[in-house]
Amino acid sequence: MGYAQLVIGPAGSGKSTYCSSLHDHCQTVGRTIHIVNLDPAAEHFDYPVDMDIRELISLDDVMEEIGLGPNGGLIYCMEHLEDSLDDWFDEQLENYLDDDYLVFDCPGQIELFTHVPVLQSGTLLST
Repeated sequence: MGYAQLVIGPAGSGKSTYCSSLHDHCQTVGRTIHIVNLDPAAEHFDYPVDMDIRELISLDDVMEEIGLGPNGGLIYCMEHLEDSLDDWFDEQLENYLDDDYLVFDCPGQIELFTHVPVLQSGTLLST
């Protein structure tokens, strides 16, 4: 992977709108872009999702099967992503070329960035 961007910010701040606009811009100028959904609670997108955490784990499943609430469920999902970096995540990244541009649309819950090591440390992009 040659280029990547983490799109972070609080819920409702325009992260997904930014990703959609960036996707449209890249299509206009002929640049290849792949958008990665890292929000296990997201359901609707205005852009094509090329890699989706919900293929690995979804908030709805965690809440139903484990009985966690939304905040605890999101933390559980992110911790599961961290545990899956060497398997699922690396396997997904193999589909992209060295000069592809990846944009990671992150969840907006601030506690994920203060309590979950995969988002705190940058482990995700160093994979």
